[in-house]
Amino acid sequence: MRKHAWITAVSAGLALTAAAGTYAVLTDGEVTVSSLCAPLASTPEYVAAHAPTVVIGTVTGPTRYTPDTADPATGVQVATLTVEKTLKGSTQDTLTLAQSVTRTAQHTYTTDEPVYQPLTSGRRYAVAVLDQVESGGRWVWGAERATGAADDDRWADAVAAKVVLPTGTCDDTSTITSTPTP
Repeated sequence: MRKHAWITAVSAGLALTAAAGTYAVLTDGEVTVSSLCAPLASTPEYVAAHAPTVVIGTVTGPTRYTPDTADPATGVQVATLTVEKTLKGSTQDTLTLAQSVTRTAQHTYTTDEPVYQPLTSGRRYAVAVLDQVESGGRWVWGAERATGAADDDRWADAVAAKVVLPTGTCDDTSTITSTPTP
């Protein structure tokens, strides 16, 4: 079985290299292959460790959606959060938040991550916020419904845990350059 897995991996690598090389030659240019490396965001502890601000509050303002020009099914949702509790970072009364979402056929929003729930007007959330600004709002790193004291305590404990994020290396970018044809 080990030999089969090794042969499969080598075959896949060769096919990818050949495809990238063919593309570079046919397009007479340069192709860069890379992957996105981001901190872990699978638990409240990881989310709280990465975000400089963690708050609990209710979405009070209307949300607006700005579709991505390349894929209108995806885009940025912007919402206003009235802050009830600040668990980490500087205290603020309200935050304008921007969040990457996918729009459904029912005109609601969805995300793929359990600790990155779409913000809905009138609902209460624990929200981890980055300092980066997008579409007029600070970028949401994580959001989870907070319906009561148990949820508040869960996020307060996540902040207090001060989890150390594992260090990842992202040295996986390669550039293939072909010689332009005359």
